[in-house]
Order: sequence, then structure tokens, then C-alpha cells
Amino acid sequence: MDYQRLTISGQAIVVAFDMCSSSNIIEDLTKSNNVQPLTTFFGELKRYLAKEQKATVSFDPYKFTGDGWLLLFPANTDGVRLLRFLENLCLYYVGEFRRSLFPHLSHTPKVIGISFGIDKGELIPLTIHGQQEYVGRAINIACRLQAAVTEKGASPAYTALVSNRVYGEYFAQAEPHRVVKVTRNLRNINDGAEFECRRLWLLRPYLPTDDPS
Repeated sequence: MDYQRLTISGQAIVVAFDMCSSSNIIEDLTKSNNVQPLTTFFGELKRYLAKEQKATVSFDPYKFTGDGWLLLFPANTDGVRLLRFLENLCLYYVGEFRRSLFPHLSHTPKVIGISFGIDKGELIPLTIHGQQEYVGRAINIACRLQAAVTEKGASPAYTALVSNRVYGEYFAQAEPHRVVKVTRNLRNINDGAEFECRRLWLLRPYLPTDDPS
């Protein structure tokens, strides 16, 4: 099963997600000359996204980033369905990681999971070398938020930094497991001023020692 590309123009929700500890995992597998499990793992994840794209919520699987994806959702996406999609993606990741990757690792990664950054804004489609591409501030912010999940000492696994706009429009009524107000300094965003956002925990139980900021 392969996923389908969806052309999006105008306002869209941008979800950036990455594998935690990806550099350590790749190094571990490379040292043992056994990188095939990682290829298999990402292939299974791609098939899962294709299935969810058809069965759960419409989105464009815009770009594979090497250890994660940029997903684009239409502005009229239902917030409850979007949140459930993210939670189910985390649950799938837990099981597939244990099945496909963990048995091949010589060391247990310090952090296992995926982390997210989410924003909404105007996207401009364009074609480069025959490929559908997009430009827009929301892509930059989503990627910066995803990278900033690791700040402040809390585990990034199965959590998301979400812009206040996205939280208010899509998640406020969706009953996430746990959410707190936080601030981050995002590189080249708002001239370095603090960016107010929300941190969402997408899986239960979360660690009681997690720093809520």
C-alpha cells in the first residue's frame, strides 16, 4: 500500500515529527553492519501512514526528512480526529519499534519515541524539479517547535509542541491527556522573542518526573 499525494493550497496544519535518538540508533546499526532493520522500520511506518490517510484523516505526506515526516493537513480537519491520529501514530510506533528495531540494537537508546511540532498557516505550493513543494512560515515554525521539544529537560518522547493558534482551533475541545502552557525561543522566529505555545502529551502514562515546562 502506497500513500497518495494531496495538493494543498492556502491555510494548512503542518505536523513535523522525528524519531528520538535517531543518530544513536543509526550509529548502533551501522557499527554492526546491519542497517536493513531501519529500512524495514521506515517502510512499515510509511505503510501505516498510507493506511491512516485513507481510513482516518486526510493529509499530504509531504516530505520524508530522514528520521521522520512533514505531514500537511487541510485547514478544515477535525481536531478530535487529528488528535486521535497523533495518539494512534504514537501507539503504532511503540509496537513497531519493539518488533522491528529493538531486537537489533546492541544498546537501549536513552529516549525511545517520536516528538512533534505543529503549527498552522498559509502554504504556497510550487513545483521544483517536477516535485510538489511548499513554502510557508508554518513549516518553519512546526520544524522549530519539534526541535525545541527537547529543551527544558523533559523527555521529548510522544509529546508535541503546538502553537497557541492550533491548540485553540483544534485541540482545546479534543481533551488531550495532558497539556501545559510553555514558552520557547525559536531560531529566526519573532526576532528571538519568546514564542508562547502548548505542550501536549500524546500517550498515557507520562512520566511523573517530567518537567511540565
